[in-house]
Order: sequence, then structure tokens, then C-alpha cells
Amino acid sequence: MIYQYILPLLLLSVFPFGQARTRTYKIVAAESDMRVFVGKAGLFSALGHEHEIGVKSFNGHVVVPESGANGASMEMEIDALSLEVLDKQESDDDRKKIFTSMHNEVLESVKYPKISFKSVSVSDLKSTGDGAYSFVVNGDLTLRDTTNRIAVPVAATITPQQLRASGKYTLKQSSYGIKPFSAAGGAVKVKDDVVVNFNILAKD
Repeated sequence: MIYQYILPLLLLSVFPFGQARTRTYKIVAAESDMRVFVGKAGLFSALGHEHEIGVKSFNGHVVVPESGANGASMEMEIDALSLEVLDKQESDDDRKKIFTSMHNEVLESVKYPKISFKSVSVSDLKSTGDGAYSFVVNGDLTLRDTTNRIAVPVAATITPQQLRASGKYTLKQSSYGIKPFSAAGGAVKVKDDVVVNFNILAKD
């Protein structure tokens, strides 16, 4: 899903019959899954909980032009307010409190309603057979009006009709001006590093 500058070898594999035409793979959020895992830290971390956050609303596309892979591009946008708390071990009231804290204090979702990613290059492209590939996507992630370059390892299966991509990467909250939540003078807090897992379907 997330890639740019796919080599001609990849195009020949995806479009084995005839000349490639421009194709736009559009992300299908309803058939995709994206989650954020927030770990616990601090002296009394055993008293705290890890959190699982679901990302419900996002869109994006990958364009591979007829001229070839060198002109490929990808963009993705997430609605910040669509992030919801999935924690099963929390009560309804606690989930509401976490939701409110996440959007009002951490993400400031009303002030910064969009989270975006735009690829700039692909590296370490490898074919693993039967239309499957692994590669690293390099691109700019913008969160809370702060943009950082990130590298995302991706495993993908690609056909002319659709693209299925999965992977995970670690995001450091403080790199985006976010102070990780803490309580009890820092004895109970969440980790600065959070893990983003994705399994995304995009269709032509």
C-alpha cells in the first residue's frame, strides 16, 4: 500500500500482459485495519494499563503512471477524531476518560484534525514470489503540525486489481511535541514509543 518508486521489475510482475496503464489503488478503510499500541512505563507500571487504539477513518491512494514506476506516488490521510479506545480490560467510564484525554490533551484533535503521510522513496525492494514483495517506505509523517521523515517496513501482495500491505513501525510521541501521559509524579506513565500496526487493502 505505502510505496513509491517501485522498480520496473515490480511493474512487469504486476502487469505481465501488455503495456502498463496508469493505475490508482484507492485505500478501502472498511476492509483494512490500523491500530496503535501504547505501552506502560514507570516505577509502578504494574498499576497501569497498556492501551489499544483503533483508527477508523482514513483514506489514500497510490498512483502508478503509464510512464513507469519512477513516477509513482502515494498519499494517506487519517481523521484524528476517528481514533477510538479498544481496551477490553477498561470499564466504559474509563474508556471515555482515556478517549477524552487522548483527543483533548495528547492529539488535540480539534486543533489538528488530520494526520498525513506522503511517501518520498522506496528502498530494499525484494520479491518474495507469487506477487509478494517486501520493501521499506520512506516518507513524511505529519502529526500535530509537526513533520518527520520515517521509514516503514512493508510486506505487500500486488495484482492489477488490488494491493494488500501490512507492517508496523514505532513512533516516538515526543518527536511530535507530545508529552506522554503520566500520573503519580511519573511513577505511572505510558511509554514515549508507540507501535503502529497496519493491514491495508487498496483497490484499482
